[in-house]
Amino acid sequence: MQDDCIVVALELLQLKILDQKELKDHFEISVIYRREAVICPRCGQLTNKEHDRRLQWKQDRKLRDKTVFLWLIKRRFRCLWCNKVFTEPDEVFGLRRRSSERFREYLGEEGLHQTIRRTAQEEGVGEGLVRRCVAEGIGRSLEAKGVTVTPEFIGLDEFSVRRPRLYHTSICNLDKGEVMEVVEGQGREKVEDYLSKLPNQDKVKAVAMDMHEPFRQAVEMTLPGAKIVVDKFHLIKHVNFVLDKLRVRLQGNSKKDKKLLFESRYKLLKGAEKLTGEERMKLKELFQSYPSLQEAWILKEKFRVWYKGTDRRKAEAKLNQFAIKIENDRLPEFKELASILTNWREEILNYFDYPITNGFVEGKNNRIKVIKRIAYGYRNMGNFRLRILATNFKDQRLAFSHLLT
Repeated sequence: MQDDCIVVALELLQLKILDQKELKDHFEISVIYRREAVICPRCGQLTNKEHDRRLQWKQDRKLRDKTVFLWLIKRRFRCLWCNKVFTEPDEVFGLRRRSSERFREYLGEEGLHQTIRRTAQEEGVGEGLVRRCVAEGIGRSLEAKGVTVTPEFIGLDEFSVRRPRLYHTSICNLDKGEVMEVVEGQGREKVEDYLSKLPNQDKVKAVAMDMHEPFRQAVEMTLPGAKIVVDKFHLIKHVNFVLDKLRVRLQGNSKKDKKLLFESRYKLLKGAEKLTGEERMKLKELFQSYPSLQEAWILKEKFRVWYKGTDRRKAEAKLNQFAIKIENDRLPEFKELASILTNWREEILNYFDYPITNGFVEGKNNRIKVIKRIAYGYRNMGNFRLRILATNFKDQRLAFSHLLT
């Protein structure tokens, strides 16, 4: 008996090790299933008559940083009752698979934390296998979570997939903070198709979105009982955009004006409560030279304060005042804002009934951009969708732990 080695458990209890060999960069282990009899798939009778044996090459997880190759002695049995010849079950590896199930689950887990190529190179397998393992692992985890329950609050937002002008839409459950689905494009049809298949559609109380007309049409068609809520951050973003356009116009061609206004661009967009004393003094000096810029800045701040209210009736009266003031100012930059306040008036005011935002959805979209950059883009929409849905898991390793038991 060799006395200069230690035994490391393979931890595949169904298999019996017949021979093992450790080479420079890998292990070669001959194994066979421990069972002596199997059930015939045709008649259901137990038989132990062996018909023949075949040798199959399989790959398992690394052991001591060395690849493990298993030579499985695969047996075929002949049923003594119906005379059918059949192959014994292969629960460790799976039907027509050349790698163990636990190895594939490990590849799927690792492929979520780094690129497919790097995982394949580290484990000595093909990129296609890692990609399939990731997809299978996410699919099993999503299936284990069960059918998505219709939430009370939903968020819709588009994100860029590839330039130019290729977008997809993420549909999020704002109750649980999860991505419900990712649909191709940013049009009405795909979103409408998904929302129409939701169970208990009457349960949805409100849907948060930016001011994208196709989304509004899709919600009105499929969820007539839900209120549409314009995301407040998008509206304030439009107000900031108007303010910045006015600043750019006032810069003109004068070097003095251009330098002064350009250096003030961030201070103008900054919240009043976040300004330092020095910044307040500089803005005060700036407004003395540009009174129209001061009016636009005050309007921006009033919008921010307006959103902190809770009474819809008061908010509606205040919005009317905003609309009248914008209409009377005669600044060309404000025409677009006036149009938004008219066309989306009801949806903007719905925030005071259901104070929800797309903050979570925007956060997910940032996560999606990181996923896309890590992979240098996705050509397969199915793989991209699964990667995005996998972000629902708070802890990826925990999410896959039930697959390893």
